[in-house]
Amino acid sequence: MRELYTDTYNNERYTDENVLYKNKLIDPVSLSTALTYLWGKDSEMFPLLSLTEGQSGLVSLTPKTLNDTQYTWNVMGRMKHVSKVVALIGGQSYPGQGFQPFQVVMEDDTFLRYYGATPADKLNNLRVQGDPIRDGANRYIYTFRINTANPAEYVAASNFIAGTYWVQAPPSVAGAYSEGTSSRSQAPGKWTNQFGFLRFSKNISGNVANKVTNIEFDLEGGGKTNLWMPHEMKQFEIDRRLMLEEDLWNSVYNRDQYGVIHLIDEKTNQPIPKGAGIKEILKTTDQYETYSVLTVDKLDSVVNRLFSNRVDKTPMELIFYTGSGGIRMFNEAIKNEAGTQSYYQALGEKEITSGKDGYLSYGTYFNQFKTIDGHIITIKKASIFDNGLYAELDKANGNMYKGFPDTSYDIILLDQSMTSDGERNIQLVAEKGREILTGVYKGLTNLPESWGAIRESKLLSSKTDEASYEVLMSQGITMKNYTTSYYMKFSR
Repeated sequence: MRELYTDTYNNERYTDENVLYKNKLIDPVSLSTALTYLWGKDSEMFPLLSLTEGQSGLVSLTPKTLNDTQYTWNVMGRMKHVSKVVALIGGQSYPGQGFQPFQVVMEDDTFLRYYGATPADKLNNLRVQGDPIRDGANRYIYTFRINTANPAEYVAASNFIAGTYWVQAPPSVAGAYSEGTSSRSQAPGKWTNQFGFLRFSKNISGNVANKVTNIEFDLEGGGKTNLWMPHEMKQFEIDRRLMLEEDLWNSVYNRDQYGVIHLIDEKTNQPIPKGAGIKEILKTTDQYETYSVLTVDKLDSVVNRLFSNRVDKTPMELIFYTGSGGIRMFNEAIKNEAGTQSYYQALGEKEITSGKDGYLSYGTYFNQFKTIDGHIITIKKASIFDNGLYAELDKANGNMYKGFPDTSYDIILLDQSMTSDGERNIQLVAEKGREILTGVYKGLTNLPESWGAIRESKLLSSKTDEASYEVLMSQGITMKNYTTSYYMKFSR
């Protein structure tokens, strides 16, 4: 017997949710439908923020006892019927020939006694002769026989290459005195992620709140001003949203297999949680590949995989998000396919048209793709791929292809559908009560009009001639069905 938890003395000077978590007194809370709010305008620069917050897709977690940054959700996949080969036992040249039994080590015990099995090349019909025998971690010894009337038939050596998959087939038994077989069921799995906390500050001093410039700036709600602070606060908000958007795409989960967060605030000694963003979710779940040249066959293959993974009948809203480079790759792929089909005249008639003053105009571009099954896929430009932080990094390092940063060619297919339980497949997650908090340290500094009603309320004390506008928020992302989304990373 192994002891799971031990009595722990708490030597912390104060109590918060981390103390309860470390002492196993609270569990990760689960996703539930809760209060949502709208935020922001639809923007090419902030596709995830627009998709989630902008479409009532924010879920606030209701704590059980005290808040915890983790959240979980159930996933139910299709029944598993394949098993991976580890090795053939005995080194036989013609396994199964002459109706003889042969043994194979498989990675798991998926195959049941008396059921059939089909090897990778599909050329043989096999039967499992009894229960598999465990032979260590991820090693199960099976005995097979070929169902055949041909004594020369055997299983080809290519089927025994490590990592090759075989599939289960229906059971076969004798017509009399047969023994019963068995069956399997599949329970829902559970995935976990966590939201992190982000804090942004805008610090001012002196009388900058009332300083007038010789440049006139547009105001967010219309009109103009010569005051500097409204323009600087607009920059602050745009930059804040840019970083929030990048975080939703690129954040990395930082809780290890034992539930420990090793990123620590050096002043408070408190853990700093970070959740998995869209890219890591898709890479972790093997919904990911790299590409250098995009083709219609590649698009068709990926789309078919995603639609085949959707087991319910809910309509899918599948959107390709990419930058200017990816849009050009998409257009070129379809044009190349049209060219191979000799659609030259039709393409020319669409692309070359009579423009203004008799001049010819060249340019008509593809942004949709229709599969043979009737699914229409739309590609949508996300400027974050062209001008976001990762794109800025590519530009600075010279990672450019045909005038665009490498990130501009990344393609991420997101299933934005409603799930069978009536919720969005992709949701923004935040801690209830701390979705976004704002406050002001006033000090002795004049406050700008752009800080609004916060100037007169929620004021925090400070002795110095300094004021700051503070934003504290929690944020994470969840993808309830990850099997219907995909990440194609550009790699030259």
